[in-house]
This record gives sequence, structure tokens and C-alpha cells, in this order.
Amino acid sequence: MGSRTKKKKGKGRVAARIFFVIGLIFSVSVGSLAATAVHKSDELLGLVNYDEAGALSGVDLSQYKLAQDTEVVNILLVGADKNNDEQNKAGVERRSDSMMIATMDIKHGKLKLTSLMRDMYVDIPGHGGNKLNAAYSFGGIRLLYETIAENFGIQMDGYAEVNFDAFVNVIDEIGGVELTLTQSEAENLNNTNYIKRKKYRNLKVGKQTLNGYQALGYCRIRHAKMRPDGSYPGVYTADGKGDDYGRTERQRMTVEAIFKKIKTMSPDDILTLAEVVLPNIKTDISKDNIYAYITTLIQMGTTKIHQFAIPVDGQFTSQTIGGQDCLVPNLEVNREELKKFIFKS
Repeated sequence: MGSRTKKKKGKGRVAARIFFVIGLIFSVSVGSLAATAVHKSDELLGLVNYDEAGALSGVDLSQYKLAQDTEVVNILLVGADKNNDEQNKAGVERRSDSMMIATMDIKHGKLKLTSLMRDMYVDIPGHGGNKLNAAYSFGGIRLLYETIAENFGIQMDGYAEVNFDAFVNVIDEIGGVELTLTQSEAENLNNTNYIKRKKYRNLKVGKQTLNGYQALGYCRIRHAKMRPDGSYPGVYTADGKGDDYGRTERQRMTVEAIFKKIKTMSPDDILTLAEVVLPNIKTDISKDNIYAYITTLIQMGTTKIHQFAIPVDGQFTSQTIGGQDCLVPNLEVNREELKKFIFKS
């Protein structure tokens, strides 16, 4: 079936808390729900915070031409940059620290994950030009969705949001995640406060298992300590990506590492993990749809995650706008590249 219709100097932004949402929808639930009785499945899913009032289906997008396909499911994944207590405090600004599109492409039998750079300078409906992550601060998940719709023309089938509170516990619960660090990544993590607990600043170059605090620090890296002249040395992934491109690549690599680890767990261990994860999830995806997605995923029989990021290399300019370092994308090219990745490849 076809379609129907650089850099930020902010401190302490924690991007990693979105990762285990993938495990919830595309892996944790698969293992736990397939291995337990229906009543236990309902009990587990009852721990999730269902957001009927804020459902994306209620956003009026009639003025936009959106790409969609009945054989392609797109879920907007959001990591909020405050924990539960902070989110409820008056005057605390909330921004979407991490924004991804998780795609279940039934047509091509693929799972896909697209990072949306938070520093992209886009038009936010009703607010003018600003960084993409400001949309969440101005109007929550619905305004973020409308902003993505206006700028990139993609229709979502739901969203899942996760806060920081559970991330470290989840990584530790699954026994850590195996990742490979470059020299600049290891040196940076051992000599900065990206890893909150000093006793865990003992990483090495190469493949190793990271605990929750270490994995969290790994996913936060954007650049090294500021030099006396105000510049920031680069910290690079194995394929040479730095700044926000490196950070979002680390996020996607961590998603894959979590996904891989969960596949090796017993049903009992997955149930325990689910009890940790689910209370920290907010979503507008109904139980019936979660069951349907699980069934479809099992039938697809794949666990490989194909990765992408917007804006694409060479199709943006780095500019300072209103005192902020921004990535100004070539919207026409990036819009088409995103649609191609999600629907055609």
C-alpha cells in the first residue's frame, strides 16, 4: 500500500532516557507479553501512563500535506530534560532533550530509528523561528508534533515519552550495555562530570560493558572541556562524528545495545525490567495498538535497527541566531531524504 496523501553549550542535558522506550514497545513487551497470560499482560501495561487527553490524533494537521502509509508505523519518541519532580515544579522549563522517530516498516520488513537534531532552526507554529526542542517547551508534545508536521511532512501514529528517573536503573537491571569507545570518548568521560559518580570514571578505549551511570554519560557527550579561548575540543565516534551528530549517534548505538541485551534475557527477568520501565512511560498508544504492534513485530522476525539523522550531512548551515548556535537545514532536501528513509528504503 502506497503513501496516502553546531553546537550547544548547555549543561547537564541528558539525552539517554528515551532509549528504553524502544525496548518497551519493540522488545520488552514482545518477550514479556508473549511469555505470560493475558491478565498478566494487562497488569503490566496498566503501569503505563496513558495520555488520552494529549493524544496526537487530536492535533489539527489539516493544513499540512503529510506522508503516511498503512504499512509503516511511526512513533514519536521524546526524552524530557527534567525528571518527574522537576517537571511538576512551577517555573521549571521543560524541553525535549532527545527526539526520535521509531519506524516499523512492515512493507520492507525493517525497524528504523531517526534522530531529529534538537538544534535545528525551524518554524514553530505560532512562535516563529526557533530550535526544534523549544517546541516542547512552548506547547508540549502536541506542538512538537505539529512542528515536525509543518517542517518535515511526516504523520505519526502515536508517541512515547520517558523521563530521566528510570534510565540508570534500567541499564543496571539488564546488567549493563556493551559499547565500543574511541580514545577521545574514553578520555572525555574519565576527565569530566558527564559520569555523575567519580568512582565510575574508569573507562578504557575499545569494547566494554557500561553500567547505568557510564552509559548515561556516554550518551550525553557533545564536546570536551572548554579551552581558555572559549572553544570546545571535539569528541568523536569511531566514524568521525562529533558535536550533536556524535551525540545522537551514541544514542542510537545505545538503543541497539539495549535491544540486543534484552533479547538474551529470560521471561522472568524481562517482567522485572518491565515493572521498572513502564511507570516511567507516558504514551497515547492504546493497549490494543500495543498488542497489535507486538504481534506485527513478531511476524516481521527482525531485530536489526537501521539508523538515520536529520539534518543530513551537507544539507544545513551552522549559524548564530539570537545568540544561539543553530543548524539551519535545507528543508526541502531534508524533508525528502527523511521521507525516503522512512517510506521507501
